[in-house]
Amino acid sequence: MKILHISYSYDFKDGGITTVVEQLIREQKKTKIKVEWLASNLFLRPFKRRKLIKEILKINPTIVHLHGLWRVHTRITNDLLKAGIPYVITPHGMLDKWALNQSKVKKIISWYLWEKKALHNSSFIQVLSSGELEAIKKINSTWKCNLVSNGIFLPEKKELKLNTYPKTWENKIPRNSNVLLFLGRFHEKKGINELIKAWAVVSQYSCSKNWWICFAGSGNLNLFKNYDALSENKRILVSKPVFDLEKEKVFRNSSAFILSSFSEGLPMAVLEAMSYGIPCLISENCNLPETLNIGAAIKTNPSVDEIIKSLKHLIKMNDKEKKKISKLAYNYVSLNHNWSNITSKLNDLYRSICEDIL
Repeated sequence: MKILHISYSYDFKDGGITTVVEQLIREQKKTKIKVEWLASNLFLRPFKRRKLIKEILKINPTIVHLHGLWRVHTRITNDLLKAGIPYVITPHGMLDKWALNQSKVKKIISWYLWEKKALHNSSFIQVLSSGELEAIKKINSTWKCNLVSNGIFLPEKKELKLNTYPKTWENKIPRNSNVLLFLGRFHEKKGINELIKAWAVVSQYSCSKNWWICFAGSGNLNLFKNYDALSENKRILVSKPVFDLEKEKVFRNSSAFILSSFSEGLPMAVLEAMSYGIPCLISENCNLPETLNIGAAIKTNPSVDEIIKSLKHLIKMNDKEKKKISKLAYNYVSLNHNWSNITSKLNDLYRSICEDIL
């Protein structure tokens, strides 16, 4: 069996989908399944769609797995069906109410021209959370959906030495500071505007005098244009994206993580933060209700008042309370987001739609 994954980009700056696909493929390659990956943004106009389907037919996959909506790769599903190639779709949160209301007119047009039919004719839709499943069932309860979450590779448990401070923080964030981390794509849906306004208030409290906030990522830098991001008074640092060892250093030196988002599929950055045992402040829109219910995360929401309230709660927590959250978060991720188990479940679903494959 040969699986072809298609996403918009290979670039990790494009967001969590790239991370998900890369990690999923890495795990699938450990099995007997052959796996390939195409990025649809590499196929340029004119005849972008024709070029993409030509490349797919050359690869000759058993199944195509499409990641994300509203791009050229969901406009070729008729061609896939004509070629006798079944496909599955993972929307990655792109069908929730907030997401559908962005560029609404364009999406309505695309919906009736391509997207609705693409979803209807898919062998199944992979949903990442119970919240996403509920949202899709409200659109069409007859679509076949399978709940298969995202996974995470657990980091090694080890202590950091003094020389493992992130390079991006050197001479900017004093060592021994408490750092609240935002890591990901800079986009208004992430609640960044609200977070910065809340931080402007919280940073004035005496209890927060040793706390900094670090925004690590790429995207819409205009979100920070009204703020002096390097101001020591505000204790804000906006840094470039971090990867590999530098990313590990950032996680291991952070005291807490925040994602007060308006809309998510299943945010990989939150799972990664939890895997490092970092207390996480997350909105309900992160689609991780179990973590909030069991006390493995702190609830916040994308409003200035809610973020202020949750940050005050975090800062005033004692070490025992923080360690309890850290342990619960790590245990939750290790039990529920293990790539090996998730890959096995997906592979079984692939086989279920290909009766002639052993």
